Amino acid sequence: MVYNPIFEEEIESKKHLKTLKKDIKIRAGKESMKNIIGRVYNLLQKKPISSLFQPIIDLVKTSKAK
Repeated sequence: MVYNPIFEEEIESKKHLKTLKKDIKIRAGKESMKNIIGRVYNLLQKKPISSLFQPIIDLVKTSKAK
């Protein structure tokens, strides 16, 4: 059998592409989590938690009053 370095290079390039894909997925996941956390933080700055749950609390109070 004759040694052909081209096949070895193909295998290395495939491994390299797989690691690049994995790194891209990890980075995209981190960026999306940062984006979500930023949105939640901004929402909580604009409206405190108590104001978010106020409609639920009012509903429970009215149902107990009846």
